[in-house]
Amino acid sequence: MKKYAAVFIALLLISANLTAQDRVPLRPKDRLIIGVFTDMWSDLPSSIDTRTINRGVSIDYVQEFPLGASNFSVAAGLGFASHNLYSDNFYMRNFDNNRFDFMPIEDVAGDVDYSNNKLSLNYLNVPLEVRFRTRNTPKTFRIHAGVKAGLLVNAHTKYVGESAPNDRDTKLKEGKLDNIETFMLGFHGRIGYGRVNLNTFISLTDIFEGNNAQSAGFMSLGLSFIIF
Repeated sequence: MKKYAAVFIALLLISANLTAQDRVPLRPKDRLIIGVFTDMWSDLPSSIDTRTINRGVSIDYVQEFPLGASNFSVAAGLGFASHNLYSDNFYMRNFDNNRFDFMPIEDVAGDVDYSNNKLSLNYLNVPLEVRFRTRNTPKTFRIHAGVKAGLLVNAHTKYVGESAPNDRDTKLKEGKLDNIETFMLGFHGRIGYGRVNLNTFISLTDIFEGNNAQSAGFMSLGLSFIIF
């Protein structure tokens, strides 16, 4: 998915360059926003230990619609977000229940050493938000708040480590996963001064369905950067 995100960014930058020719904007319009964050998961199976940092990335391109001459506006657009869960459990088919479950690595593969084990969920998003931005400060102070509706476009697992105890390292990637909801809805907010902001996202719908993590959810917390 990294190459698709890179193409997405390149097209947006080209579009922005063509639009901005022969004029120098005095303030960012908050159209292209890139975010980095960590996902904090909750209500996972008790057997799962996660990393402190579950890094992710988001890209949003939105069009703003001012509300008269006020400092308020509404905005809508298109975005991409990659949410990740790094843990000590495989997300794999449980043949006893004929479904995908989280299963401890030690129970499946034994006492193996590994450097990476993650579940990656990638969404195409539609952000909708209400915005407040100042005009009479040296730099723009902003508050954005709204919702994001996401469609799951890719889900995969990645494991890097021993294939068996004291065996050689290997890299395994699985892309045909079940028991994951294809639609996600969540609240998102952004507050900042200048081009750097704090941002958050809270999932409001189930991430998984019909397995041992069907109550799990997450909250994302990180930084976003206004490109233009």
